[in-house]
Amino acid sequence: MAKIHRFLAGDLSSRRSVSLHLPEFLLRALESRVAEANDGACENERVTLEQLVEIELAACISLADVANLERAVPGLGEAVSRWLDDMG
Repeated sequence: MAKIHRFLAGDLSSRRSVSLHLPEFLLRALESRVAEANDGACENERVTLEQLVEIELAACISLADVANLERAVPGLGEAVSRWLDDMG
């Protein structure tokens, strides 16, 4: 994980929009994963592309990463815990 030296203060549970420019093949692959995840799923279990990307990015952060980042970003662990509760 790259070192980040400065974090902005704020509500760690808030959301921000991010614009990404991705290659078409990557978008098609992600859309395919969304279709697989939604195949046979009930309406309340379906995922969007945004939700899939969020889940995939969160999977890149280990418990050790959260513990290490907590020193630099107090409250990060609690925000992760709330996010996990909301996902369940």
